[in-house]
Amino acid sequence: MKPFNLKHIIGAALAIVLFSGCSDFLDKTPLTEPNNETYLSSENQVYSYINGLYMALPSYPQWGMGPRGEDKNSDNILSLDYDQRLNGEYTQFSGDTDWSTGYENLRDVNYFFAYYIVAEENETENLRSLRGEAHFFRAYWHFYLLKKFGAVPVMDGFWDGNATLEGLQIPQKSRNEVARYILSDLDAAIGLLHSRSKFNGLRINKEAALTLAMNVALYEGTWEKYHADDDFASAQNESEYFLGKVIEYGDDLFELMPVSSGLNTQQNDPFGAPNPEDPYAHLFNQKDYTSVNEALLWKKYSLAVGVQHFYVNCIAGGISDSNDAAGVSKSLVDNYLYTDGTFINPADEKFKQFDQMFADRDLRLKETVMGPGHKFRSATLTKPLKVGDFIEGADEGTNPGDEPTEDQKFNSSLNPPYLTNTGNARSLTGFHIAMGVDTTMLNESTWDTGYILIRYAEALLAYAEASEELNKCTDDVIAKTIKPLRERAGVTWVTPTADPNFKDFKQGTTITPMLQEIRRERRSELALQSYRLDDILRWAAAGNVIKGQRGLGAYFGDDGILYKSFNHDNKDTQDALKLVLTNEDHWIDPLKERLPNGYQFNLERDYLLPKPPDDVIMLHGNLAQNPGW
Repeated sequence: MKPFNLKHIIGAALAIVLFSGCSDFLDKTPLTEPNNETYLSSENQVYSYINGLYMALPSYPQWGMGPRGEDKNSDNILSLDYDQRLNGEYTQFSGDTDWSTGYENLRDVNYFFAYYIVAEENETENLRSLRGEAHFFRAYWHFYLLKKFGAVPVMDGFWDGNATLEGLQIPQKSRNEVARYILSDLDAAIGLLHSRSKFNGLRINKEAALTLAMNVALYEGTWEKYHADDDFASAQNESEYFLGKVIEYGDDLFELMPVSSGLNTQQNDPFGAPNPEDPYAHLFNQKDYTSVNEALLWKKYSLAVGVQHFYVNCIAGGISDSNDAAGVSKSLVDNYLYTDGTFINPADEKFKQFDQMFADRDLRLKETVMGPGHKFRSATLTKPLKVGDFIEGADEGTNPGDEPTEDQKFNSSLNPPYLTNTGNARSLTGFHIAMGVDTTMLNESTWDTGYILIRYAEALLAYAEASEELNKCTDDVIAKTIKPLRERAGVTWVTPTADPNFKDFKQGTTITPMLQEIRRERRSELALQSYRLDDILRWAAAGNVIKGQRGLGAYFGDDGILYKSFNHDNKDTQDALKLVLTNEDHWIDPLKERLPNGYQFNLERDYLLPKPPDDVIMLHGNLAQNPGW
């Protein structure tokens, strides 16, 4: 068996078939159509089939932002092409694509289980691990459906191949039953899979499965706790059971891979980390994560075989959303602590100066959001971001051949956020994405940086959160979870105190200062990595974080350095800056015309997506529609 990367499937005759609904796709052929019940009987055949299943996992697309831009579905990224779910604009058909995606992929996985005919006594270690990968995939796609739809039918086998109505009468299970089934599949996977070291994270492995199991258990445990009294509650509240499972899986993971070797730090960073911010930055801007233990599961790209992406080129052009003007929110910037471990006051007057927003802050901030001096791509291709007083007339009056004045040199070096650009290259907030830029790069390719799907840091965050939810978050727990994450980010761990500006919790409730800091840490560590919406939903926090909010950007009053960085005497600049909307306090307020009352998230409906109406009607006896739909 070989490690998986996209190169291995380029020449394979495998295709993920796109379908349009549960009842429609079940009469389609799976990934391959061998028409031979002995097809999945050798290691090479099994290897080829399982490789095809990897194609559906998240990754950078050839064009566009991919997973890095998904956070516009939360309060981390603001876009003119705002997320319709956040604004309560979804219809009863809005869940169709997600429903089909989940069940299409589950059917492909279950085809494997139906036609895999190698007897257990004849299995090699590689075949056992491949079978473990199939269990992982089945768990992964059920978890995908659980997060989006809650109670769903469990696809535990190759459902009726002829797609007859009778064969589709599969009762849905309650969400806690679905979660238990997912964990049982992951238990099977954990018992079969090779460790990460076998293929250096290029294939699904034991450590990655343990981390996914922790995420599943954390998600369901906190969902059942914070939705216990609303219409989205599980049939049984098994919150403590699932939170306890997080701890169990975490203990097993830490035994396999201790924190000292699992977290990428200055001491063990294989790329060399002369700067303290490098170990975190390197998780997003390198080509090969073979030697990075924290990269439990990752995808490799290669220009040599034409497998590439455009992500780094997007952010080099100032793009945060492929569809329209966008930018990182002030809310995310405000989340990061000072290096001494204290939280900021977002209303502090000094933050009206753009450069002060990045001073003495958590090192992850400047590796996630573009601050002064940060390069957009490389020294040879783009200038670093720079704000300063634009000097009127400094670019005028130089005769050909004259040495430029110091003022002219200064003006030519200014490179403020792209507030005057057009289309999707226009910064909507003044805050650009920095994540993924290798600032040391000169002329090397940016089309083939790797993408990490599962990180060891996720396990540390899940362990700490579950421990605090169970009132078991001791100093020892902090010492092996949150503290090393903060130390890597150059932030001192201090005993938490209540932050009056922190609101990532359910309306009408309070959380402990410790849980507040664990949730803050999660947002900082996992920013722009597609976790934020799921966290808001499972914490039942949309009433505080989304409803009635629309987000802000940087300060753009005429007394601020960002405003002064532009030539306001230039007619084109004047016209472009008319598009920069601000509130009464002169903070950029980009959605105030589109969303005058903020997002209108429906708290009685939008926590779950609607199940496809056609399937609800066809499977009327077994499939219940979600609340509010």
